[in-house]
Amino acid sequence: MSDEKKIEKNKQIIEINKMGEPFQKSVHVSFIFNRQHFKGTVEKQLKNSAIIDFDNEFSNSETALDLKQKVVISYSKMKLLN
Repeated sequence: MSDEKKIEKNKQIIEINKMGEPFQKSVHVSFIFNRQHFKGTVEKQLKNSAIIDFDNEFSNSETALDLKQKVVISYSKMKLLN
């Protein structure tokens, strides 16, 4: 199998649900994780959730450090920020 076919086979098309439509890549959001409020930027959309990068103001928090600055959050748990 050629390298191009292997790469194409490994690409996965993720169908975003309706709730995820406003949460495009690079959008600024707020969310609650372990009863704490955080802000971050959407790095990647998944079907029912998104991978979020913590904002700099939270990057030194114990939670962000434990999660290596990234967390997966359900679309229903996120809010858009202006």
